[in-house]
Amino acid sequence: MNAKRFAAVVVAIGMITAAFVLRRTVIESDDAAATVPGTDAPAVSDRLVCITELEAVCRAVGAAQPQLDIDIEDGLATLDRLAALDDGDNVPLWLTVEPFPAMVDEIRTSEGRDPLGLGSETLAATQLGIAAPVGGRFEQLATACPDAPAWRCLGQQAGTPWTELGGQENWGTVRPSVGSVDRSAVALASFAAAVAGYVGEPTFSRATWELDPDFIGWVRRLARTVPTERLSGGTPLATMATRPGALDMAATTGAEVSTVDPESARFEVKYPEPAMSLEAVLAVHTEGVQEAAGAATTALTEAGWSPPVDVTGTLPSATTMLALRTLWQEAT
Repeated sequence: MNAKRFAAVVVAIGMITAAFVLRRTVIESDDAAATVPGTDAPAVSDRLVCITELEAVCRAVGAAQPQLDIDIEDGLATLDRLAALDDGDNVPLWLTVEPFPAMVDEIRTSEGRDPLGLGSETLAATQLGIAAPVGGRFEQLATACPDAPAWRCLGQQAGTPWTELGGQENWGTVRPSVGSVDRSAVALASFAAAVAGYVGEPTFSRATWELDPDFIGWVRRLARTVPTERLSGGTPLATMATRPGALDMAATTGAEVSTVDPESARFEVKYPEPAMSLEAVLAVHTEGVQEAAGAATTALTEAGWSPPVDVTGTLPSATTMLALRTLWQEAT
């Protein structure tokens, strides 16, 4: 993403956070906090917590909005921390992805805590895809698995020498990675997209894979071929950009590709079916972000993101995403 587009993203998110802080500190200073039926209405702090993948955006928002305390944290760490909050504790603003706000309440409800009732304002969307070094790997993969979706084929062929698939000897073995699913919100979303590719449907549940005797083996090959400790760059694509020998098939997003390889000189990217999108949201405990929604949508569209209304393949439900997290933990 070039500097002008990045600035547009920062301005858009800054407008939303500023509108929220203004409403809470000025307009609502003499009123009781907005309540959610059945909760103790925890107060909202002046903290903005962002998932690790959005650190650069979050830092820039913090520079533009110095009244906010900025924290960067892996998405699943924040999920667990918010799920464990005592009723009435302060709740930060959270720049994350769908359906993580709903996942928090899913956990809290299952553990007998009051839901936080986090409202979320969708800011932008980007497609989930797969990146590989330029040179023909996708073509060889399609030849090897002519009837299988890309992610299903990758899990089936993980660890196989490329020469057995008609590839070049210097490619080594097929080395896919969806990322650190045990920590990263985007990696968990990428795993969901991979499972959608395996089953061939965008909508699925735990029952879908429990009936398939080959599924767990597919997950294990996908998870273990490139251990997460090898992801020195944080994400699969960032690692592949700095350590090409670590992996050669990286789960990624269109937004990340535009930053890591803006000229499309090093990597080729596929967005396999079924199409899945990642939606960035600002989650808060009150309704303090509505004022800037229109301006944010316009600015983010100009920055190369898709407007939320154009999203066609959303991630599974909060319940299914939590089941996927458990599945990954059990498989690894």
